[in-house]
Amino acid sequence: MDSDEKDVKTSSQNDEDIKTCEVSPLVDTKRMFRKVDIVVLMIMLVTYALQFTDKLALSSAAVFGLRTELKLVGQDYSWTSSVFYFGYMLGNFLVAKLIHVFPIGKFIFFTVCAWGITLACTAACTNYAGLITARFFLGLLESAVSPTFVFMTTMWYTQEQRAFRGSVWFAGNDVGGVFSALVCFGLGHAGGALLPWKYIFITFGCLTFLWSFVILFFLPDTPQRATFLTADEKQFYREEMKASDVEKEWDWDQAKSCVFDLNLWLILLSTAMSILPNSGVISYGYIILDSFGFTSIQSTLINLALSVLTFFCITISGYFASRLPNARCYMVLVCVAISIVGGCLIYKGNSKGVKLLGYFLVDAQPAITPLLLGMAASNFQGNTRRSVVNSSIFVVYCACNIAGPQLFQSTDAPHYPHAFLAWIICYCLNAVFAVAMRFRWIQCNKKLEKLSQIPETDGKEVIEFLDPTFRYKY
Repeated sequence: MDSDEKDVKTSSQNDEDIKTCEVSPLVDTKRMFRKVDIVVLMIMLVTYALQFTDKLALSSAAVFGLRTELKLVGQDYSWTSSVFYFGYMLGNFLVAKLIHVFPIGKFIFFTVCAWGITLACTAACTNYAGLITARFFLGLLESAVSPTFVFMTTMWYTQEQRAFRGSVWFAGNDVGGVFSALVCFGLGHAGGALLPWKYIFITFGCLTFLWSFVILFFLPDTPQRATFLTADEKQFYREEMKASDVEKEWDWDQAKSCVFDLNLWLILLSTAMSILPNSGVISYGYIILDSFGFTSIQSTLINLALSVLTFFCITISGYFASRLPNARCYMVLVCVAISIVGGCLIYKGNSKGVKLLGYFLVDAQPAITPLLLGMAASNFQGNTRRSVVNSSIFVVYCACNIAGPQLFQSTDAPHYPHAFLAWIICYCLNAVFAVAMRFRWIQCNKKLEKLSQIPETDGKEVIEFLDPTFRYKY
């Protein structure tokens, strides 16, 4: 390791200590961020958990009678999963602009409330056309959450804190997975006038609708409007954390510079290789386990255990990414390596137990996405640039979630060998992109070190959108 990289690492280790020790003595920043965690981070985590219960609702409903009652044949089920992300993609084009226009807290409340109603009404679908329409509008409404939460992470937390906090709210996926598995297990045994799959949509839709009012009353639009912060703490955000300000004007120069930035394209390629396999796990998880020879109820309990495992993978990788200087790409490589082993076991395994072990191992790869989101939040400056990055990531997210279920062709049922081979290829390519990102950002930091030695008037245009103290986190 060369001396430049050592200097960057030493600097990053001390950054958070500086922020908590040398700022105004009137502000206890540890206490302040603890309050932000309790209110803002917990709201984001629960909201993200509810969003994931919706995605799992379709998968679990598929094995509790939905496909039979609505007469889904061929690729019909795959398209009901994919069409959600057409709506999600359309919404992402709008969200990048809307979060600069509307108060963020109120914007999230409206979308969560509307998607809860839409989800509950999905139980009224009687055919394929109705289901696919409901899924499209559900995706359109849910598109507001993920890019807005990435934006909020940069608003409320320092550059050093974002990787772990981003992993925490993203781990809401697996909190939702545990909750969904328990609820679906109970509803799977439900009797009554309706089939179990209808109870699943009604239950999760009503819970989401009620939660939206918690968001309305407790999620502040900005740190300056947070009732739980003192006047001195708000002043700290105003003076020490410029990213907490939401710019109302769209800066086309920032947008243009971002589109032509190689760093953005590396993030997008890595995101694509992460989401393609994960979309199959989400949409076909219960069906994959069914192909291994497990019953519907057994699949539900296995998914509960998988959600717990993935939660720990996400939080532990996020913790080490935040605590160890510039370890984010290393953590991506660790998750990819585990997933490659798991993918090979599923692809070549002959027994149910071996395939199940492989399925557990590939569930380490969802931890890659929050690591990438953390790097995106830390490595792009300016509200417009961050909006472009966040929306671009989630457009790729949508495209891959549309394509992912299509890897599971009905002609390959019930074992889907081509889908699992595609997973292994994606994991290997992601390892290549992780190495490329790390190398790229090490070189960029060396250039920034040299630029910092240039007088401000000479270097102003070169680092137009960067804080002079800014360094890439990798």
